[in-house]
Amino acid sequence: MKSMTGYGRAEFELPDHIGVIELSSVNKRGFEFLFQGPREWHGFERKSQQLIRQKIERGRIRLSIVIQSNLINTPLLENSLHKRVSQQLINLKDFCQLENIPFKPSVDLIHRIISSISHDTMVPNYSKVEEVLTLKTQSAIQDLILMRMEEGQALAKDFQQRINELERITCALEEKSRGVAVHWRERLVQRLKESGVSVDTNDDLIRREFAVYAEKSDISEEITRIKSHLQQLQSNLNTDHSVGRKLEFVVQELGREFNTLSSKSLQSDVSNLAIEAKVELEKIREQCMNIE
Repeated sequence: MKSMTGYGRAEFELPDHIGVIELSSVNKRGFEFLFQGPREWHGFERKSQQLIRQKIERGRIRLSIVIQSNLINTPLLENSLHKRVSQQLINLKDFCQLENIPFKPSVDLIHRIISSISHDTMVPNYSKVEEVLTLKTQSAIQDLILMRMEEGQALAKDFQQRINELERITCALEEKSRGVAVHWRERLVQRLKESGVSVDTNDDLIRREFAVYAEKSDISEEITRIKSHLQQLQSNLNTDHSVGRKLEFVVQELGREFNTLSSKSLQSDVSNLAIEAKVELEKIREQCMNIE
């Protein structure tokens, strides 16, 4: 069992640049992929999505590539930056003269020009970095999957506790339901006798009515199906496959069985136990939203 929440990271180094690939995933009913990186490398979007789909089936996955030059403090780059800032100031001065606007350069203006230039980093051609990006993305995917598995183990422990509680409630329901029809028949006959009404329990019509009630109030089928669904939940706790949707369906079916069981029984004890079960089911349903 794996969670849909996770994070992975891998750093890479190129001749003139350093960068980092970050992967993050959150809950999503299906699969959604978001790519963020240099526009020159958008050819990697499709390939990275294919790499991720091979390992992950559900969740909203965001891949972010951040790159910067590792030559920022070299004299060559400083000289180039000086020329570009000077040219920007000249262009701005010429524009102000044409528009008859006073030109007063300031430290703040120069800082803004430098900031805009620093973000305009020339990146290597995609064909030269595709192999590095592929290897580092695979490394980040492994980190992401490891975190999802660790959180999935914590979710599995919580699931186990709630399954155990549902099994306890189911056993209590089974015990409470034994002999309900017989007990109800005896109480009904006793009340009729106390009211002065004579009832022949061997009469076919009376026996038929008793049988109808016994059938309507019998919850043995619901108990059997509940046990089967709980076994299905149990069997999926330690799997590495995507089981989130399957668990959601099983929890939904369990809810239906407990609702049916509660409506069929006239015992307050049974109704209270069914409510307890539905409370536990709701907690499991919330956890299923975060399982791949």
